[in-house]
Amino acid sequence: MREARTRDERVKRGDLAGAVGDAQVLAADVEESAGRAAHARAVLAAATGARDRVLARGAPSAMSATIAHLDRYLRRLRRDLDGVRGELLRADALHRGQLEVVDVARGRLRLARAEREVIERHFAAWRAERRKLAERRED
Repeated sequence: MREARTRDERVKRGDLAGAVGDAQVLAADVEESAGRAAHARAVLAAATGARDRVLARGAPSAMSATIAHLDRYLRRLRRDLDGVRGELLRADALHRGQLEVVDVARGRLRLARAEREVIERHFAAWRAERRKLAERRED
């Protein structure tokens, strides 16, 4: 019985380690997605600044094609930024879900340790009682 509880605790510890490892991988994914989102925002800001500078100079008829090209580029950058933001939100949701899995695994490990401790205390008390009984019989 004792070995089974010890083995169960070891398995729960392994489950927790696996869950923590998965959470670390997902945290790295969140950071990577956040970096891509920051980069996309920076590129969009630079492109917006470039378009604004072109507009500030004035728009002769030859510049209208350039402005149209810049507007299409800005639309594409905004669409890309929306995609990266969605990816970041999904990665963050996965990470938060994995953190919940880690919490559940910690709870299971605590329970396994508590069960093992209760059984060890029970058997320690049982052995002490048997020892006292044997001492009384000897007297």
